[in-house]
Amino acid sequence: MSRTSLIWHTVRHLKPRQILYQVLNRLRQKPRLRLHAKVPPGTPLTNQPATNELVANQPPTWQGQTVTLLNQAVTFADGIDWNYAANGKLWTYNLNYFDFLNQSGLPPEQGLALIRDFIRQTDTLTDGLEPYPTSLRILNWVHFLLRHTIQDETIDRHLYAQVKLLRSRLEYHLGANHLLENGFALLTSAVYFRQRVWLRQAASLLVRELAEQILPDGGHYERSPMYHQILLDRLLDAYQLLNTDTWHATPELSLLLAGTAARMLGWLDAITFANGDIPYLNDAAPGIAPTTQQLRHKAGRVGVQPVPVTLRESGYRKLRAGAMELVANVGSVGPAYQPGHAHADTFSLVLYVNNQPIVVDLGTSTYQIDERRSLERSTAAHNTVEVAGQNSSEVWGGFRVARRASVTRLVETGTSLSAQHDGYRRLGLLHERTWQVEPGKLIITDRLLRTGRDGVEAAGVARLYFHPAVVVTAYEDYFQAGPLSVTFEGGKIGKGIVQPYEMADGFNRRRPAQCLLVSFRETLITTITVT
Repeated sequence: MSRTSLIWHTVRHLKPRQILYQVLNRLRQKPRLRLHAKVPPGTPLTNQPATNELVANQPPTWQGQTVTLLNQAVTFADGIDWNYAANGKLWTYNLNYFDFLNQSGLPPEQGLALIRDFIRQTDTLTDGLEPYPTSLRILNWVHFLLRHTIQDETIDRHLYAQVKLLRSRLEYHLGANHLLENGFALLTSAVYFRQRVWLRQAASLLVRELAEQILPDGGHYERSPMYHQILLDRLLDAYQLLNTDTWHATPELSLLLAGTAARMLGWLDAITFANGDIPYLNDAAPGIAPTTQQLRHKAGRVGVQPVPVTLRESGYRKLRAGAMELVANVGSVGPAYQPGHAHADTFSLVLYVNNQPIVVDLGTSTYQIDERRSLERSTAAHNTVEVAGQNSSEVWGGFRVARRASVTRLVETGTSLSAQHDGYRRLGLLHERTWQVEPGKLIITDRLLRTGRDGVEAAGVARLYFHPAVVVTAYEDYFQAGPLSVTFEGGKIGKGIVQPYEMADGFNRRRPAQCLLVSFRETLITTITVT
């Protein structure tokens, strides 16, 4: 497909506001902080917010002169380079988030030293002043200052300037989780600096974006369980902050945050496996977000209880039978105007048996725009059917999607699920998949249906990616994969092949594992039995 066509099929889904702000964002000068001679002092709260559990329960990231982010360690022997770019932009972003202020056991003096070092390099800052890292840094600085009851005029001046910069550069060109993070940062800084104008702006932004971004079933519309956890954690922090202080006088906002958090927690309960894992679908990786268990605990501590939900609008479904627990993707790639974290994984699945991961997603190990990123987003990297070596949704450029698969004819019962998608309509085909679960057995039926006389041959490749702990062995008429027996049937199927692959086990970390693939024409029946 030509680049012009890719761009057109991507841009045509954007909102007019996005297009306008995309243009403005490219025309404006690089961000620079403008420090005011005098700013309002930060206000200490009587009841301090709890440590952000996003980081507090993880291994320390800053030890001595070495910081470890995204599983990559860098030692700053000659001073911290806040623009350090050798590990890619996402690593630089993470450095500038200041999440390490919340790590367990970090002395307040060291946290202050890191903040002051950052302030000293104000005039040289680049990526760290972009709106997203600025939003997260504002949140982390404020929570650090409140938790340790620190009042520092120099830090407040710098923090105030960061908020002013953020207010002028809200990420309307991107929207989605970025814009929500902007809103949470504005809300937190409004309470901290007692700024009514900021509070009104933050409340308006959050009310509008939460209504749009949180689906009726409680899922976040980008369909990433990891980002859902991150945003729920942020929502609980914001709710707790409003409950620690009455200055804001916005009880309706507090009620909205609590109600939204309850639905989001209900969705998370519904999609989380019995052992506490989430399915790492779309852009999701372990070690980034707080766990479901941590979020349940945090929600209970601030008085938020989950609202039971049924998985629907988010596009995920869960089927259970005996020792089997299955999550299937039968939804869209995400909001039409912002599918940046989507993969071409329509009809993919993740399967746990006896509370252990068996069939898994290949995962996400990088946001760098390279061959690995393209692979991880591709249809070939998921437990679904690929046709003619093409993606069911045209993922490209790291965070873009051109033509997208649409799901139709969704039929479901308590033990079965059936749907079609048109991601291969351009090839003259539809893909239909049915999942049927019985005690100890899963039957997956794939059919490639012609939409007319023209088009490619109705031939595809189906894949199953197994967890690194699962050994796959080929026998004469079946495959043994850990506790599972796998057989293939169909009128025209090829010989099953076991291939090595690398499963993403976090950002910048991969583990060797095995994939089972089979080619077929028209119809394939895959039977998976617990042995």
